[in-house]
Amino acid sequence: MAGPLAAVFDHILQGYDIPKPDGMLKVSEDDAFADLEPIPYSLATNLQHAVVWQRFWLDKLAGGRRNSGMEEWKNDFRVPDRSEFRALRTEFLEGLRRAREIADSSPLAHSLPTDDEAIDTLIRIAVHGAYHLGQMNLIKRAARRAKKRPA
Repeated sequence: MAGPLAAVFDHILQGYDIPKPDGMLKVSEDDAFADLEPIPYSLATNLQHAVVWQRFWLDKLAGGRRNSGMEEWKNDFRVPDRSEFRALRTEFLEGLRRAREIADSSPLAHSLPTDDEAIDTLIRIAVHGAYHLGQMNLIKRAARRAKKRPA
């Protein structure tokens, strides 16, 4: 049985409250990059943002920098190139799975000074990921609805 923190990732990955991420992120590039007023950014840009921070936090757990810097902030909400979309989708899904593995490890598999800091970082990954998955699901639905409307 998974521990409580791993169970949080199970809820996200198994689609308990929102669609399963691997299925929900199966979206055409046209829908992923759709410009939908008044939504401020596309699903692809939202995904790119989620990946930037998930990557930073996973790297932090592995012993990387503990504080964000210009690299993260200059890439925050960057509009990705269409050629990046599949890799971003894969990285996001694999990152959630990696965070779940860390959350279920005993002792916690991390390189931070304390377990408390590692748990806080894992919670950030879970909350941030779930929040943006909800947004991406709504954007996906809006893109599909917009295609059905007469021009």
